[in-house]
Amino acid sequence: MGIFRKANNKLEGAVEGAFGRAFKSSVQPVELAHKLAKEMGDHKTVGVSNVYVPNEFDVYLGKDDHDHLVSFEDSLKTELSNYVTAFARREGWTLVAPPRIELHCDDDLRVGEFGIATRTMGAPVETPDAAAFAAPAAVVPPAAAAPGPVIDQTVLYQEPAVPAAAPARASSARGVLRGRQGDYQLTEAVTVIGRSRRCDIVLTDANVSRQHAEIRKQDDGFMLLDLGSTNGTRLNRRDVKQVVLQHGDRIELGTTEFLFERQP
Repeated sequence: MGIFRKANNKLEGAVEGAFGRAFKSSVQPVELAHKLAKEMGDHKTVGVSNVYVPNEFDVYLGKDDHDHLVSFEDSLKTELSNYVTAFARREGWTLVAPPRIELHCDDDLRVGEFGIATRTMGAPVETPDAAAFAAPAAVVPPAAAAPGPVIDQTVLYQEPAVPAAAPARASSARGVLRGRQGDYQLTEAVTVIGRSRRCDIVLTDANVSRQHAEIRKQDDGFMLLDLGSTNGTRLNRRDVKQVVLQHGDRIELGTTEFLFERQP
């Protein structure tokens, strides 16, 4: 039967009855990125204070698709890893280790078909660095650590190729956060604030979560988003989850306060 267990009833549930269709379009990287993110959401594990998602992915491709994508495999795997890491951070999910993505050839698959097997490697334990994988980092778990339980789910997709989305227009907005610790220029597309040393703005406030909130450049402005923090995020003394920032707004994270200012 093979790794994908091509029983009609399973495939109909996995790809909404698409198994019988024959597509001749090659698999595009943007398809893989979207399906990797979907697999994380479909196989997440809800813990006491974190939501854990798979961090290892095996992508199975037909020979023609594999031969094409493997020609720039290293760059592709880096791009896909960055995508799933950023997606997990945006959703407030926890990766117990940096993502690992491998491409495999499966002669049973045709052009345009691919399969994804997911695994969560490492036990989801609340440790000082367990939720800190907010950005790609070359972090290797200790060799002596015993591997945790493996969650393995495989789904076969066969869909028409989706054109890659046009790159987002760079925002020209300029802003700064002013606080007792100093001033922080908001130069990046996403600025993460929290106690984790991997945040862009690191706070020592014990009332601030490891990844508490983020500020995103959006068009010609800035948006503040709470990342599921324990004590919440406040704007001008009101609790908020997501809000567009205005010049002069006061942001409270725990007992830390910032003044947001737009710059010309």
